[in-house]
Amino acid sequence: MSGTYVIKSTPLGPRVRGLRARYLSKDKLNALLLAQTLDDALNVLKGTDYDAIVEKIGKTATEAQITNEVKTHIVHIISSLSRSAPAPASRVLKAYLMRFEIENIKAIARSLLQGIERASYEELINVAVEEELGRRHVLALIMSTRDLEDLRNRLVELNHPAAQAINTFMRIGKQYATYSTTLLDTLMERVFVELILSLSHTDNTIRGFAEPLVNYYNLNIILRGKLWGLPQELVNELLIKEGVIASIGTKLYSESITRVLEEAASVFPYIDQLIKVAGTSDLRTLVQYLGPFNYRFARDLEESLIALYTEFAPGPALASAHLKATEGEVVIALLNSFIEGVPRDFMVKLYGPVIM
Repeated sequence: MSGTYVIKSTPLGPRVRGLRARYLSKDKLNALLLAQTLDDALNVLKGTDYDAIVEKIGKTATEAQITNEVKTHIVHIISSLSRSAPAPASRVLKAYLMRFEIENIKAIARSLLQGIERASYEELINVAVEEELGRRHVLALIMSTRDLEDLRNRLVELNHPAAQAINTFMRIGKQYATYSTTLLDTLMERVFVELILSLSHTDNTIRGFAEPLVNYYNLNIILRGKLWGLPQELVNELLIKEGVIASIGTKLYSESITRVLEEAASVFPYIDQLIKVAGTSDLRTLVQYLGPFNYRFARDLEESLIALYTEFAPGPALASAHLKATEGEVVIALLNSFIEGVPRDFMVKLYGPVIM
């Protein structure tokens, strides 16, 4: 199969290799993690793929500025790859950029939920992705929304997949007000995962990327649900009804966490990696590591797909773009931790095992 892709998608392989050459090395990530000040961390990034944003950020940067500059950098990289890639890789890579538009919608929805004025949340919006996608009209329509219902209605007008997420949140959010922000975030993440899943029928290698992504999303739902004591009804509402982990969540959610983990690990090997990184199968600790573990999951998935299909196939290209985006999330988290005043030893505890 890999030989077929070499013939059909000859230009794709070198471009994916070029993207992979831009990843931060383990040594650089470790140096970034061990930096003691924001200035030290920015110095670590000099001479790397993030060199161009170091000057833009500076020592007085805000969390929003750091987040936007890094995301804009990632958007440009993935957009450039999508423009130069042959179909179907070009199509799925462009679709991947919708992740950042969905994050824009999430930022607006969260601000409306929390009563934040537009002037305060405008800095959270990434305009670059709308420019790359040619969808500035989306922002033009939704930036002036008055409330969640208005946002939902405008998304319906756009026939946007996020409309259903807002609609579901409006239906269940009040009942679970304690977790309202988390529910909103989860439903918006689901929009992106389902979008990628909807494209997987076009190519087996894309499905090879989409299926683990769905399983990892569903694992997040089950573990967080177990920790927070969420009812089966709500968990079923949040699960994407596809894949081996969804089946376990539906059938075994009421069982002990030990049983759930055993069953899940037998069909989804990344769970063993998560437990190894966390150093325990304690539920609270596992949930704490789910966010940082995104990077290890993305890295291992990318390596396995490239080993299976080579860089010439669309699935591995998509996995490489995903790893770069996830690397960007790590950079954002580590830089913003200085502004947030998070103790360095805590960040080392969370991200050290993930980077190694």
